[in-house]
Amino acid sequence: MGKRRHEALQPLSRHHHYALVVAMHLTRQEQPIELLLRELRQFWEHGGQAHFREEEEVLLPAYAKYGSLDRGDIAQMLLDHVKIRSLVSRALEDGDASVLVELGTILRAHVHLEEQVIFPLIEETLQEPDLTRLAPFFEEHRASSPYARQGEPQERA
Repeated sequence: MGKRRHEALQPLSRHHHYALVVAMHLTRQEQPIELLLRELRQFWEHGGQAHFREEEEVLLPAYAKYGSLDRGDIAQMLLDHVKIRSLVSRALEDGDASVLVELGTILRAHVHLEEQVIFPLIEETLQEPDLTRLAPFFEEHRASSPYARQGEPQERA
């Protein structure tokens, strides 16, 4: 069994679980396209976009205080963000449903990169007080995912 994710990063990991469910639905295409697009829109507009911004604007700058950003895995993470944003735009704004399988595939690989490489790197690099200070920035994702644990705060105070 793997090491438990640091509490500050747990909301992001729970949101990743939601992303994996969406990715699975997009790649399997077992529902009508209209339902897949509705699920994608819900995911993207209620946490997906904000999740990326928080990783880029909060998580990576915190990591950069102690670790190098000149890493292939960090570059891949950011490149994935651009690709995913582009595919989401094509699907939701342009109505191009032909990108859904590709989007699901990239989204799944991206979550695995962050969970298996990026988050462990951040947990190893940041000091406990720095990780703990990040927690309030990721709180909102608990409310955005239908997979949030029961009894957790649903709104920011």
